[in-house]
Amino acid sequence: MCEGCIVCCEAINFDVFAGCIWERYNHPAIEKVSHLHIHEKRTQAMSSQTVASISASKPLANPVLGVSTTIGVAGVLLMGVVSWMMLLVNRELAVGVVIAVSLAAYAGLVFLFLRNVASRQSFVGAIAGVIGGAVSLIFIGSLMTERVKVLESVQSHSSMEILGVQMDRTVVSGTVVYQPGGFTGSGIALGVGVIVGMIFLGWLAGRLRARNVSYVVKDVDWRARFAWVVALSYLPLIAVGGLVTSTESGLAVPDSVRTYGSVGILFPLSLMEDPRIYLEHSHRIFGTFAGLATILLVVRMFGAPSRLMPRVMSAALLFGVVGQGLMGIFRVSEQSQGLAMLHGVLAQIVFALAIATGVVCSKRWEGITPSDDAIAYAKSTRLMLMIATVGLGIQLVFGAMARHLDSGHAVMSHVGLSFIVVMLVIIAGAKCIRIGKIDREVKGGAGAIRPYGAMVHGFVMLQFTLGWGALAMTRTGGQGHPELPTSTELAGAPGIRVGEAIMTTSHHLIGALLLAMVVGALAWSMRIASRPKNG
Repeated sequence: MCEGCIVCCEAINFDVFAGCIWERYNHPAIEKVSHLHIHEKRTQAMSSQTVASISASKPLANPVLGVSTTIGVAGVLLMGVVSWMMLLVNRELAVGVVIAVSLAAYAGLVFLFLRNVASRQSFVGAIAGVIGGAVSLIFIGSLMTERVKVLESVQSHSSMEILGVQMDRTVVSGTVVYQPGGFTGSGIALGVGVIVGMIFLGWLAGRLRARNVSYVVKDVDWRARFAWVVALSYLPLIAVGGLVTSTESGLAVPDSVRTYGSVGILFPLSLMEDPRIYLEHSHRIFGTFAGLATILLVVRMFGAPSRLMPRVMSAALLFGVVGQGLMGIFRVSEQSQGLAMLHGVLAQIVFALAIATGVVCSKRWEGITPSDDAIAYAKSTRLMLMIATVGLGIQLVFGAMARHLDSGHAVMSHVGLSFIVVMLVIIAGAKCIRIGKIDREVKGGAGAIRPYGAMVHGFVMLQFTLGWGALAMTRTGGQGHPELPTSTELAGAPGIRVGEAIMTTSHHLIGALLLAMVVGALAWSMRIASRPKNG
């Protein structure tokens, strides 16, 4: 058989051809094909058949589309965080520099993620660029519009008496103000350039990955990975929300839905000179991104074959995100500090739910086979984690009351309860680590819970330390929360205390991570404890 026939048959079905040649003819040509080459051909043949069959029945279940969506959305999240941090430090930075650094970060993440793509890396990378480019408009929309000068007229009335006659006088004066304008040609070119750049970088990363076939491709559940990307998208939202509270920026934008009359994502960056406007507006932008990512997660869970639990969890997560968004809208429209407190509490609960969703979506969750000893020990661990979760929830409410309402009683309760909660969390984390040690020699056992125990220990000690630092840097005393500066009072508002804002926001963010890790460990303990014993 000639070499051309071998290549032709391989293109049809390499597995059938190889088996036929080996069993019936024992053709020496088969020995010339390396094991790696066989693996590549088999993977490509199976991938093509799988994609074709699944796409014909459910287009949303297309593996290439799922992988590309995960990579594209994760890359845009990284770009958004990088660009936000750069502009937070210096909003006078050239737009080209911000875009270049963000695209470099995007290319690095795509190259990293493509390691777990077995074939068609260039195509997957390019499609990820298309999807990511469309999603990135949430962040780059503010760079595509301009501000315009508007002459705002102001009328003043006065009266005077001349020779016994009352005379009225009206004086009209004009003041130049800036308002959001429309798209600019350069802005549209910038948006198109970013999308094209993301497509090219994705394609290039795929080409570079395809040249290196020395690594072993891991079997990745991309929907589960996307669930983790969605959970991570809530972190910058919580961090920026914490800064909004710490810098008293909650009412810097008068509109509850729009931004100074403009569609939120199209509010020009040139109108964000005031840091409070920048923080409040960017908080809304990250919220828009997190909402879109959550919707995509629900679509992926219900648009393809999936287990019931991930579908239920993703739907619950979407309801939580929608409720959180509505509460944020009413908080601004009503200018209510009580709603601001509830908004902050719900944010951390939703983030914890997102972490639990990522846990439930994982393949390891479905196929876990713990030992009998681990199952027995997980029952007491589950109870301890429940108690720790309740304690952290109470701490969260007291902390929000102290932060938003400046309640002296809440501060004292928060400080006093912290010692008890720290002990509960340390004990719960130790029990999680103990379960992992019991099953460290068991393949597919309960070892997945062990990292959560270690992270819980690290976060609780860091949180306790930051709490004392935040208490030392903030003023409390039960005299009521100071009035937040509104959009018309920003010019005369007191300066931002940067050190205090960083400390309190760090305490806020680590608290959210601690609660989320405890809830994630609780989900694992419930799963382990519910498994039937062997035999």
